[in-house]
Amino acid sequence: MSKNPKYLKSKIPKIKAKKGIALLIALGTMIVILTIGSLSIYLITKGLKVTAGQTRYETAYESAVASLEIGKARAGYLNTAFDIIDTSEVFQVGKYTVNLDVERTSSGAITLSGMAQKFARAIAGPGSTPSSGSYRTYYIKVQSVGRAGEQVTLEVLQRYTIASE
Repeated sequence: MSKNPKYLKSKIPKIKAKKGIALLIALGTMIVILTIGSLSIYLITKGLKVTAGQTRYETAYESAVASLEIGKARAGYLNTAFDIIDTSEVFQVGKYTVNLDVERTSSGAITLSGMAQKFARAIAGPGSTPSSGSYRTYYIKVQSVGRAGEQVTLEVLQRYTIASE
């Protein structure tokens, strides 16, 4: 008997050692992970910038709305002080610079005709306009500007009804 049996002498394919293949796979995997990580960081920082910009814009909008309330109060004052035509002012609301302009749109009161009042009531609903009387209108413009350049402009046409006596 020989030391090596016949079935062991058959040709079995030998696996050749492929040196360095594990290193290439590891490097390829690292490049893919690095690319995905970099893309994730980029998207997160971009999203934070968008969110910060939206927050600044909403705050500018809120400062403009608050200033609009001041403008409505000034229009109410102009409705009683007929010697003043309009007012303009620049002031700070928090970190925002606000330009407020209030002006009377007509020198006299506008009197509605009976048909115009009926039409206005029909469009806006019963009880929404007076059955008789006049009104004055005031144009209010507010522009709020922030430090980063964000700005919001609001315009309102305020109407004050003058009840007939």
